Amino acid sequence: MALDGITILDLSHKAQGRFCSLLLGDLGARVISITTPWAPSTIGVTTSDPSLGEFGRLQGLYDAFDRNKRSIMLNLKSEQGRDIFYRLAKGADVVIETFRPGAIDRMKIGYEEIKKINPQIIYCSITGFGQTGPYRNLPGHDLTFSAVSGALGMIGEEDGPPILPLNFLGLFAGGGLHAAVGILASILARAKTGKGQYVDISMTDGILSLESMVAYDYLANGIIYQRGKGAFSGVAPNSTVYLCKDGKYISIACAEPLFWKNLCDALERQDLSSYENIINEEKRNQILSLFKGIFKTKNRDEWYKLLENKDVCVSKVYSIDEVFTDPQIIDRQMVIDVDHSQKGKVKQVGIAIKLSDTPGKVRSPIPYPGEHTSEILQEIGYSKENIEEFHKAKAVYYPSDIKTDTGGAINLSARGD
Repeated sequence: MALDGITILDLSHKAQGRFCSLLLGDLGARVISITTPWAPSTIGVTTSDPSLGEFGRLQGLYDAFDRNKRSIMLNLKSEQGRDIFYRLAKGADVVIETFRPGAIDRMKIGYEEIKKINPQIIYCSITGFGQTGPYRNLPGHDLTFSAVSGALGMIGEEDGPPILPLNFLGLFAGGGLHAAVGILASILARAKTGKGQYVDISMTDGILSLESMVAYDYLANGIIYQRGKGAFSGVAPNSTVYLCKDGKYISIACAEPLFWKNLCDALERQDLSSYENIINEEKRNQILSLFKGIFKTKNRDEWYKLLENKDVCVSKVYSIDEVFTDPQIIDRQMVIDVDHSQKGKVKQVGIAIKLSDTPGKVRSPIPYPGEHTSEILQEIGYSKENIEEFHKAKAVYYPSDIKTDTGGAINLSARGD
């Protein structure tokens, strides 16, 4: 596989880091997920069980994120726990963490400490605002970073409030994807220089980089993209979504003159096919109102059947339950079955990066927290007696140390914090 031989220590307790290591693990990296007993959000790594309340919800949330990973649970606030991490880091290629700036240094496992042990280490921190700047220590979530970067203010209708873009922009695109690119670039650089480096990923920076097109318009020409007024904001009849007779929506994205003409031909409105009608705001608004009425005359799937072979950029607007039965999604193996020891076949999102010679693969299901603690410690040279001493000293934990109740509380029989 593409990343065979690369070992990643994943300290992430947030989705952005776990998504990053998921991408790299799917491509062959050996990922060791290091769970800490005081961060319950890192314990959601088994198939969702509704009877476990919030704990079960977290299990489902992190289900796919932790495939192709092994799990060790360390008490990194203890000296023994840190020593174990140092030994792991000495043989690793990459460390990923998602703590607030400075937190990892106070735990004495930050980049400056680890590079003394392993000068070739690539150490990636994913935070909301990055390691520098006046906002570096401020708390936040995806909505916070989307707002500061300007993305939030550009999404929505002209006279309405900004529309929240879920958490795809910050956590996954701005954070996880940019981190994966930074790590892969650092691996290539290390092959040339022999040295590792620090990768500082700000989700705010990442979102802003995704805005390059509209940012160019402002920086070069002073054009301010206004919510609900741009060509791709839904106000143009050639690039919007239309409500259909059955209450479902269909998307039309005929940005080019050829596609716009094909759409008008299919709707038997050849009189509107001149692209000047899109450029002229008054005519554009008139056509938009007209087309809204036309699309209400048929059901969504009827419109799709009518338009799909007319060389028109058209698609059904799916709800999530429709996505995974779509023939394109199935053909591209973007819904897959993963074997689970208790649940049998578990469906997950497939691997998006398709490589012809070294394809990605799901090699192992999600682990239980601490499932591989003893196995990993033995691999790095500790004896069974050493491991039992660590366990008694509350420096390491096993799955049996985690207890839940039906109210969703998470209790550790040996917290050690």
